[in-house]
Amino acid sequence: MNTMSTIRSTVISHLAIAALLIVPFVASTSTAKADGSDIANSLPAQIPEILTGGSWTNGSVGGVYRAVVVMSKAQASKPDLSAKSQTVAATTDEQKPVVERKAEVFIQWISHEKGKASAKIYKTVSIREFNEKQLRHAFLAMNTLKDNEMTLLVTSYDEGSDKDIQVSVKATSPGNYETSNGLK
Repeated sequence: MNTMSTIRSTVISHLAIAALLIVPFVASTSTAKADGSDIANSLPAQIPEILTGGSWTNGSVGGVYRAVVVMSKAQASKPDLSAKSQTVAATTDEQKPVVERKAEVFIQWISHEKGKASAKIYKTVSIREFNEKQLRHAFLAMNTLKDNEMTLLVTSYDEGSDKDIQVSVKATSPGNYETSNGLK
């Protein structure tokens, strides 16, 4: 390696380090100036539904409940290779596992500090009783008539059993919830 390529390599590595140090500063500056539409546009399309409401307190910390539906990849399933489709599958890519989407539901406890406009996620839990069903859709309805309690109705349709699915969730203190299927 000659002297010029060593110098070039050193300069490039120093520039890369400088860029790594500057990018977080620039990103935090632009985030501070973001308006509501910038924040809304930053939400990924994989979040089709968000509901917020009610209130909770836990000692000196308090805030609101939030329910979030997130679309993600389901476990891969193998295609149906009946006698008729085996011939087609032998000449096409149909033998690859089929990757479907699934809806997952999460409850979050969002905390608000007194005297400050900012909020932060205090606790997030997955609604295991619903998420394990690996359904393609989830629709939410929220009831927040009592302090320190939020009731969430999660509905979907199970194509495999041709049935409507409903899971009722009652969230209380951060991280704690009960479902119509039992206690978590």
